[in-house]
Amino acid sequence: MARRAASRALRSEGSIQGRGGRAGGSGGGAEDARHVFDELLRRGRGASIYGLNRSLADVARGSPAAAVSRYNRMARAGADEVTPDLCTYNILIGCCCRAGRLDLGFAALGNVIKKGFRVEAITFTPLLKGLCADKRTSDAMDIVLRRMTQLGCMPDVFSYNILLKGLCDESRSQEALELLHIMADDRGGGSPPDVVSYTTVINGFFKEGDLDKAYSTYNEMLDRGISPNVVTYSSIIAALCKAQAMDKAREVLTTMVKSGVMPDCMTYNSIVHGYCSSGQPKEAIGFLKKMRSNGVEPNVVTYSSLMDYLCKNGRCKEARKIFDSMTKRGLKPNITTYGTLLQGYATKGALVEMNALLDLMVRNGIHPDHYVFSILICAYAKQKKVDEAMLVFSKMRQQGLNPDTVTYGTVIDVLCKSDRVEDAMLYFEQMIDEGLSPNAIVYSSLIHGLCTCDKWDKAEELIVEMLDRGICLNTIFFNSIIDSHCKEGRVIESEKLFGLMGHIDVKPDIITYSTLIDGYCLAGKMDEAMKLLSGMVSIGLKPDTVTYSTMINGYCKISRMEDALVLFREMESSGVSPDIITYNIILQGLFQTRRTAAAKELYVRITKSGTQLEFSTYNIILHGLCKNKLTDDALRMFQNLCLMDWKLEARTFNIMIDALLKVGRNDEAKDLFAAFSSNGLLPNYWTYRLMAENIIGQGLLEELDQLFLSVEDNGCTVDSGMLNFIVRELLQRGEITRAGTYLSMIDEKHFSLEASTASLFIDLLSGGKYQEYHRFLPEKYKSFIESLSC
Repeated sequence: MARRAASRALRSEGSIQGRGGRAGGSGGGAEDARHVFDELLRRGRGASIYGLNRSLADVARGSPAAAVSRYNRMARAGADEVTPDLCTYNILIGCCCRAGRLDLGFAALGNVIKKGFRVEAITFTPLLKGLCADKRTSDAMDIVLRRMTQLGCMPDVFSYNILLKGLCDESRSQEALELLHIMADDRGGGSPPDVVSYTTVINGFFKEGDLDKAYSTYNEMLDRGISPNVVTYSSIIAALCKAQAMDKAREVLTTMVKSGVMPDCMTYNSIVHGYCSSGQPKEAIGFLKKMRSNGVEPNVVTYSSLMDYLCKNGRCKEARKIFDSMTKRGLKPNITTYGTLLQGYATKGALVEMNALLDLMVRNGIHPDHYVFSILICAYAKQKKVDEAMLVFSKMRQQGLNPDTVTYGTVIDVLCKSDRVEDAMLYFEQMIDEGLSPNAIVYSSLIHGLCTCDKWDKAEELIVEMLDRGICLNTIFFNSIIDSHCKEGRVIESEKLFGLMGHIDVKPDIITYSTLIDGYCLAGKMDEAMKLLSGMVSIGLKPDTVTYSTMINGYCKISRMEDALVLFREMESSGVSPDIITYNIILQGLFQTRRTAAAKELYVRITKSGTQLEFSTYNIILHGLCKNKLTDDALRMFQNLCLMDWKLEARTFNIMIDALLKVGRNDEAKDLFAAFSSNGLLPNYWTYRLMAENIIGQGLLEELDQLFLSVEDNGCTVDSGMLNFIVRELLQRGEITRAGTYLSMIDEKHFSLEASTASLFIDLLSGGKYQEYHRFLPEKYKSFIESLSC
């Protein structure tokens, strides 16, 4: 009889679920699950606990709160109607934990214990996850290692894995490793670690940057006969790629494949990103092809990594090819992908391409977000098209997107940098009216702009307002603004900000003093800089190498070499060690003031001190020797450098070529020019300029043409500056016919005549001396000269 009654009840419950539809499914699944549960509960004894638990679980998937509410109704119905079992309480505990109410979850656990149910490890799982999510892993460990066994419940591997993840998430990977050893040594109650356990700890060590511990744990895993899975290998490869240890990452990938574990898209993405971040795009593209050949289709993330690298390195055309390749393969770019390419175009000032891509993005149903609009605003501002930037800001509102603090900050910064501070203040007030709180970056832009246009009182008001708003005005904030003003030569404004720091009790640090000292030095105000240095020492701040080097450089630039040397000796006596930058400054100053013997002595002293020399030091010495007409000494040093294991620079060759040409040693200079390629170098703009000047001076115009033709063959761009220089040199030597040829090239390349070229051109040709050469000039220059003659 009992069996037939149970059968009828289950059939009845099935018919209810059939009418309600599949609980938890699409559409009205959650509502249907509630309906099923309510109908079963109404039947009371006619419903089995099995059916109620199934329905309660379906309700919980849709709404934990609704499931708790229905459990309460179930409990109020009383034992005469229906009695919750352990499964019911497990569902309830899970609901409470997912709803963030661990207290209710533990209360439900208390009921389980009171009612005498035999507790299982799965009951504790949601509670352990909740504790670890709240960074209460120590409490979770107490439950697993002590409380569970007291209740006669043995933790399983899932319980331990939750603890391992919790510890690693709290950067306690060493403790996680110790717990792993407890599991492995049978002290974990017969729950040995599995691949997930080891992978979690390995990943934890990698996140903390402890590669050695991660590797030793990986080797321990192998020693215990636990085979890594794709997640383990991918974690190791991702960490190695992040550290740009690409050779090691490749080794792990090879081991992975040999072990029969096939890399997935995420694995390859790590390697592609690693090669990009370490500046090896060819290898990244090679792995993109390898993915396809191994049957793993690249996703949007793969392509975006490559595009990001190319755009950041100014290679937008190549990035666009990858973008088009991605779309041809049926992948839909997301807003991040579009943003990457838009930013690339914006950085290069390619506004036409940027707008075309924006149109494509909108046509494909992706609407610009705050980040995209900020890119557009900055792009126009960079090109000094502030009105267009403001039009973009207006369009943003028209498309229903309200500006946020970042967007307003971008606009305010653009206006301040364009000397439209009053407009910036209007937008600032509008921002506040719309309920947005300005941050330190917004205030910094405005304060900088107000100081620049001599509205100091208003700048002070904003600083007080920042304090009233509770925005921390620290030394870093002032250092940033002082640094900007000093670099722009606005030392007076920097002085005022420095004074204000004292009034509002913000203490300047060594960076503040060094920055302001640098500002004085740039302005040639060395006496003021020296007073500041003394003031810095008087308040107990010890000048560092940067501070002393800045002062010494300031003295050297205005040829006060004795003062520079006094300060240099004071620096050493104060226990502050000069670095190579300090030595370079002193060497340059000595050569500049023709104290070559002292410079040579200093060079010997540097080498004896064990200071690591940079190639810039040798360039300074070579240039100094050549400028002081010690070409043979310079040539000997250069020859010694060629024999050493130094990677020579184009600048070094240019110094020597210039020196040799100036003393008439043209053949030796030409030999050096020819030696560029054998040293793995390419001539640059200055190399060709030196050679062209010498060739024109000798009247070897055919040789000039050959030199010019070799420029682009050697990878050097023919720019406006080079062509203007050649035209000026030819005009100065009366080579009007040949100058006309190079003037035509300026026109063909749509370059402009520089002011100095145009002035020389007018002076030479507006008179009658070179009248017979007019016919050799390009047409537009003929009419120009004729108009001057009239």
